[in-house]
Parts: sequence; C-alpha cells; structure tokens
Amino acid sequence: MKTLIFSKIPIAPAFGGNRQRIKTLVEELMKDHEVHFALLPSRQMRDFDLDAHRQIVGPQNFCLVQRSLAMTLMFNLRILSRKVLSKVLPRKLSDNVDYVFDESLRSGCKDIILRLNPEIVVVEYVHFSSLFDLVPDSAYRIIDTHDAFWHEFTPAAEAKGLSRADLVIAIQDREAEHFRDLLSVAGDKTKVTTVSHIVGQRERVDLSSSSGATFLGSSFEANNESLAALIENVMPIVMTKIPDFKLHVIGDVGSSVPDYPFVVKHGRVKSLTTAMALAPILANYIVKGTGIKIKLLEAMAMGVPCVSTALGADGLPPEYAEGVSIASDDASYAAELVSLFEDHSRRKRMGDAGLGAIGRWDAKQRKALKDAISSQHHRQARSLAG
Repeated sequence: MKTLIFSKIPIAPAFGGNRQRIKTLVEELMKDHEVHFALLPSRQMRDFDLDAHRQIVGPQNFCLVQRSLAMTLMFNLRILSRKVLSKVLPRKLSDNVDYVFDESLRSGCKDIILRLNPEIVVVEYVHFSSLFDLVPDSAYRIIDTHDAFWHEFTPAAEAKGLSRADLVIAIQDREAEHFRDLLSVAGDKTKVTTVSHIVGQRERVDLSSSSGATFLGSSFEANNESLAALIENVMPIVMTKIPDFKLHVIGDVGSSVPDYPFVVKHGRVKSLTTAMALAPILANYIVKGTGIKIKLLEAMAMGVPCVSTALGADGLPPEYAEGVSIASDDASYAAELVSLFEDHSRRKRMGDAGLGAIGRWDAKQRKALKDAISSQHHRQARSLAG
C-alpha cells in the first residue's frame, strides 16, 4: 500500500531515540509498502542529511516541505516568545493540541497528499494530527505517538488530537491504556495498539576488555538530569573501589555536565559499536522521563550488558529483560558496575542473554506493526468512512 509518513524529526543522522524509532519504522514498512517520507521543517534539521534521506526511501519518495523565509522568521519568533513567556508565567497545561504546528505548512502538505493519494497516512507525534484534516476519507490514519503528553496537554486536548486517527500507536502498554482512557471519555472509536521500538540486527560489540561503563544519549532534560545524577550519586562509590574507572559519555548529553577527570566525552560518533567497545557496559541510570528507553534496547542488540534503574527499564517486561541488571539503589548500582567491570565472563553471559531477548522482542513488535496496518484494518476504515 502507498504509505505517507509526515515527520518533523529527521531520520538521518539517526542520533537520538526518536530518530532511530522513526527510521526503523520506515525501514520496516518499506518491506511491504511503498513508503513516502515528508519531512516538516524544524530546528531538528540543523544536522539534516538530505542525501541520506533520499538513499533510505528513494529520491522519488522523499519530500521536503518548504516554508518561506518570512514564514520561518515568524515561526521562530513565536517559538522564542513562548520560551520567554514560559520562564515568567506559571506553567500550565495547553488546551490546544495543535499549538506547535505551523499553519503556513498546510498548503505544501496538502499538495503532497493530493499528488500521492496515499492509502495510509502516518503522523509522527499527536502535535501534528491536524494534518489528517487534509487526508481523504478513504485513507487509514495512524498516529505514532512516541510518548504520552499528559505533562503538556489537558486530557481533552490530547484526546482531540488522538481522536483524529483511525489507529493510535503507543510505545508501551501503560501509555496505550492512558490513550484508551482518554478516548473512552470522549466516546471515540479510535483503536489503540502498542508497537514498541524495533531494533533490528546490530554489529556485536567486543566485550573482551573494559575501561569502565558508558552512558548514551542526546541532550535533553531527562538525559541531562540522569547523567548528572549518575556522576553525583554513583561514580564516587565506584571510584572508591576502582580509582581508574572511566565513565564514557556518547552523544550530545556530554555537553550538559562539567568536565571531570573520570568522564570521557565522545560527543556524536560515527560507529557506536567501536565507541561502546571502550567500555562495553551500559549505565542506563535514568531518573527522569517516560517511554521505553531505546538506548537500552540498542545496547542489548549489540550484546552489551546493561545496568539500569527501575525507571530506565520501565516498559520492558521481565521476560525480555535478560541481560539487564536492575539496581534498587545507588550502592547496588555501583556494585553491579564494578562486578561487570571485573568479570569478563559475566559480561559475556549477560550480553548473550540480552541478544536472545531482543530477538524475541523484535519478533513481537514486528507482528504488532504488521497487524496494526493490515488490510483488514484498512478496509474497516474505508467502510466506516463510507
């Protein structure tokens, strides 16, 4: 089926969990569908790789939605004014689910829809669900939510956005229940299902030696606070036992903390496998945030043993958490890092277990995705529209 995906998030380079999720979704859908990818302009495009996008979906299947210079300036002014006001006014939930969508893009998006006449339209994030107003009734509408935005929208506003879809995809079961509750209050018949991150095959990391552990992430509030807490709460305990233990930080999150002698900042890397091999233990020390932690799944797929907080493993059922040690407090977290640092055979056992678990995980998510967009669902949307 001809499938059109609207996203403000680029998929190349695939730094950050949301980029990886969308890229994987595109690649999975391409196995059975004709996929077109329409990229909406945003600040995320500062490192945007045009050639890579064309290579992933094909040059004829990539669309870059444009806005004029004047509209760009006006949009940036609105963003800046919101930021300024948010610092001086009391924080409150928005009752407008569309407040971040730039209405000047509507004409360009409509042109793409009319030209392609897609059978399935996927919108990334509920914030852009008003695009469904442009979609023909015959098309099947899907929102890939990425997260529940109870901290941003009023329940009525989030429900309004979700109700525009025929199908809402949650990244974990708890969020799926949240969406069902919102939609049931509104009396809506929109379906909700869970399709978490599909990792796919990854090059295995060499576990033979380790100089410490690795924290991985892009720079945003939850990651920044988690890294700072790891450095403050856990690293002093670790270093009393292993003074030369290093914490390797991969990704933009490293810029959020001061320099320390025991912290090695790598920034963005060309090869995650090569960088992880320096300290092949994932320190998934997460103290803030919601949703499945894609970095955890990615590390498991590379055969890397993981030490996590309970929040960091949230959304990963126990039957898929093999290869992950969940620590209940900072002392036990530090003890697990030290144990894996000193014991290569244990690193290997946990890495093998994680690889096996992620294979079963991916099979489950692929089936869920295929079921979610099956022709049966599509035909049902057509009949409801008629």
